[in-house]
Amino acid sequence: MALQSSGQIKISEIKAELGSSSNSLRALSAAAGLSVPDAMSEFYGFSAAKYYWDLSNDIKWDSATDKPLQTAEESLSVSLWIRPQWAATDLNLIIFDLTPSGTTSTANRFFLQYDYGLNRFIARYRSASQNFDRQLALHSNNSATGTGTSSSNRWTGSNRGNVNSDGFVHLFLTYNAPEQNPTNAFKIYWNNVELTSTAATNTGAKDTMSLNELTFCGNDHNTGGSRIADYMYMHMWDDVRSAGDIDSMYNSGDPISASDAGVTTNLIFGDTSESVPSVNAADDSGNYDFASANSQSIVQL
Repeated sequence: MALQSSGQIKISEIKAELGSSSNSLRALSAAAGLSVPDAMSEFYGFSAAKYYWDLSNDIKWDSATDKPLQTAEESLSVSLWIRPQWAATDLNLIIFDLTPSGTTSTANRFFLQYDYGLNRFIARYRSASQNFDRQLALHSNNSATGTGTSSSNRWTGSNRGNVNSDGFVHLFLTYNAPEQNPTNAFKIYWNNVELTSTAATNTGAKDTMSLNELTFCGNDHNTGGSRIADYMYMHMWDDVRSAGDIDSMYNSGDPISASDAGVTTNLIFGDTSESVPSVNAADDSGNYDFASANSQSIVQL
């Protein structure tokens, strides 16, 4: 549990949170990644614990006040940590999906998919049933992914590739809306390394959409887009983040919130939940409301 945000804090409580035996406030500050001067108040709200969503189905937020991609010229960046748990079977995964709420139509969406059969990521702006996308095969980008050089080396729970010490990979997608070439418009980073080898593109027209629902590990349209996976520290911005911001969010493999990374400008979604949010509870940015856990749970690392 995080330390309280006000009132008395004891050295013993800080030690317990950090799992440290030190009695030195300076040593504890360093262990917590905090800066001098070493005031007790630095530790208000501090938590060393990390939590993840243990998913076998989708989770949703909706009612966005500041909708992503409100015009065809608005850009987007999405950051998340994911740990595959799925077996080697042919089932795709919708990693995240932006859709209009209250519809089952697939005509207007923005999503990132892992296509198991093709062993590739598909980043797609789909409007009026036209696809504008970039597709990147994991095996053609093995120097970044570490999943293998063959199309049969698919991304699974037993072949996670280059991951952190807890088995999570940091995925970061940027979408530069003014770019009309999909290869320039979409960039995907595995940890903080860009995937550069493109497998395919589509160049359909990009119409304006109203996307106010955000889903992870699946979509509104069917359950075939859900897989067993663990998610944590999901964030979204309505601009293209810099290479420095991507490095900050990767944080040398240690998941971090956008707030702690100092990457909060134009933040329109954040989830660092320590327990399943209540329905209608605001996300970390205050822009979205929690809609449905779909019987999914949160676990401490």
